[in-house]
Amino acid sequence: MKKYVRLLPLLGLMLTGCAQSAEQEVFPSQEVASTASVSAASTTATAESTADVPLARLWRVAGHPVIYQGTMELEVADFAAASARLDTALARRGAYLTSALETTDSDRHQQVLTIRVSSAQFLALTADLTRLGTVRSKELTSRDVAAELTRLRAAAHSATTDPLTAQTSAQEAQALAEQAALATLRLTYFQLRPALETSPTATLAPQLQAGLWFGWRVVGVVLILACYGWPLLLGLAGWALLRWRCRHPTQLVS
Repeated sequence: MKKYVRLLPLLGLMLTGCAQSAEQEVFPSQEVASTASVSAASTTATAESTADVPLARLWRVAGHPVIYQGTMELEVADFAAASARLDTALARRGAYLTSALETTDSDRHQQVLTIRVSSAQFLALTADLTRLGTVRSKELTSRDVAAELTRLRAAAHSATTDPLTAQTSAQEAQALAEQAALATLRLTYFQLRPALETSPTATLAPQLQAGLWFGWRVVGVVLILACYGWPLLLGLAGWALLRWRCRHPTQLVS
């Protein structure tokens, strides 16, 4: 009986070890399941972010560095409201401006922007901007630079390449990778200004004023020419009178 009592602590230790090993087997499986669920959720979120982008799947190049560029021209109904909505769209997609030019003339109020945005958000941003107004023109281009990057990086790390060429290749590869990381969009949006309505009297008054001004200028020119030319005219008249007297002396004597 005493032998069995001595074996009880040993039996308890064995049971505790089995329980710990079972917990260790359960926890890794739970971690794998949670990792898989997070990955699936991330994929789902990415799909949802581009679900409303027209033709997004045609532009998608899985795992390849792509340089995106584009130009857009929009006509908006309210310039101030469109500018506010544009700021919201840029902040939502993490975009920023590199240049901005705003002009106002007689027929339109216009702003030209150069926008940089992550290549992953480029198509979504262009889809957001189309909702600001009427699209007058839109052109998007993409360039897959995976092969070019591979060639430049291989040249930069090749043992047979001289140091200067290797450094140049490394710099070109870095610049190309930066271009692929950020897309460039040139956006022009404008609001047409209504033409000013003018009455017939308002349009006739400037013409009358211009006519009177031209008439007075002609009169002034004539008076100036008369002031400068009367000595010449007087001299010509005297010369003509002398010639006539020389040719007709008999008429003067009689």
